[in-house]
Amino acid sequence: LGTRVYSNAARADSAPSAMATRIAKKIVVVGGGNSAGYFARAVVAAGRGADLTMISAEDVLPYERPALTKAFLNETGPARLPGFHTSVGGGGERQNQEWYDANGVEVHLGTRVVAWDAASKTVTTDRDGASFGYEKLIVAVGCTALKLPASMGGDLPGVHYVRDHADALALYDAMSKARAPVVIGGGYIGLEAAAAFAARGAEPAVVMMEPHVMARLWTPEIAAHYEALYESKGCVFHRNAKVSSIARGEDGRVASVELEGGASLPADLVVVGVGAGAVTAPFGALDTTPDAKNPGGILVDATFAASGVNVEPKSVYAIGDIAAFPLAYDDDKTVRMEHVAHARASAAHCARHVLGEADAGPYRYTPYFYSRVFEQADSTRKVAWAFYGLQRGEVVCVGDFAPKLAAFWVDEGVCVGAMLESGTPDEVKAVQAIAEGRPSVDVEKLRACATAEAALALLA
Repeated sequence: LGTRVYSNAARADSAPSAMATRIAKKIVVVGGGNSAGYFARAVVAAGRGADLTMISAEDVLPYERPALTKAFLNETGPARLPGFHTSVGGGGERQNQEWYDANGVEVHLGTRVVAWDAASKTVTTDRDGASFGYEKLIVAVGCTALKLPASMGGDLPGVHYVRDHADALALYDAMSKARAPVVIGGGYIGLEAAAAFAARGAEPAVVMMEPHVMARLWTPEIAAHYEALYESKGCVFHRNAKVSSIARGEDGRVASVELEGGASLPADLVVVGVGAGAVTAPFGALDTTPDAKNPGGILVDATFAASGVNVEPKSVYAIGDIAAFPLAYDDDKTVRMEHVAHARASAAHCARHVLGEADAGPYRYTPYFYSRVFEQADSTRKVAWAFYGLQRGEVVCVGDFAPKLAAFWVDEGVCVGAMLESGTPDEVKAVQAIAEGRPSVDVEKLRACATAEAALALLA
């Protein structure tokens, strides 16, 4: 028997009167992003959908969030829901409302959890004070987009952040009118937004504090290839630059981005992509990492179980971006991974433990990052790169970016990380196998490889 999907937008007519009281549930998921959707997929696959309740602050069902700064921003034929609901990105069914109904999963959209009582195993929402009791609580709230302070213009009309579906819709609608877009940040969000503007011929300015794009992952040599491509499409990079303020025009909207040193960039639309924060409220009583920012988040064990004051063991779990977990790939170093692959994998792994599978096993995850840009139908140069492993040691680049480029991170004679641009599916699998196999490397032979294909063959 299906279960109604409730939304705050229509709650006066659709929510049962019992919503004002405490409702007992077996499994409650707080959050509605990738990890929540894939957790629901795993619970349903085990035949336990009727035991699951999901509470999400968003007004749409879980979806594949990476699309928001990729195909979602395409001027022609943009990706739209329900096309990218979970779990289509992971090869599963499209989990639309009919799917949740058919599998007995109760979903409350547009609803925020505002309080949590570990002792009574209860979460309370902003929905007329409705509270839910649980046997197992799954915290899947993800991260928040870091914002510039209001004192420097970070909240002016025309300044955009991309965290959720509503944010991306607002940005898409504004892009068609933008004549002087400025992107603040040279990481994933910044580069994907800049590519979307460039594909429209908008020639965005990209401001970054670092000396080159993707500074946390790429070397200057790798970054130079991508920067040259972006510049050929009209992007203007402002490197080693720091924003002092975002100025307001006479109409109250953003008018310019002011840089330290005196430079002023005209701007009628600003996209800020300067990182994400792990906000644990209202679950602040859960144990967190000693350093709130490195890596930050809710501290969990290898099953993604959390702990804290009055928390019954194995009653509360955290998955996805918010979870700080022991990475077996790197000697159980505590890390957070803000990536869809981890969101999916941690959800499935956690579900196996929550459901009591005897052979759930350890969490085996290889760090993975990727991006795709300039994928529009009329694009003459599509970009798609993938990285597996650790960014540690010496970096050896092979290839000319025409179109392929490979890079290998070699630490004490062992390849611990590998990246490939414009690889075939089989070549990307080979890159993953290299990172996971950690082969010994003769650096001179690797440098002597003339092509990315030759380098992959050498390390296979």
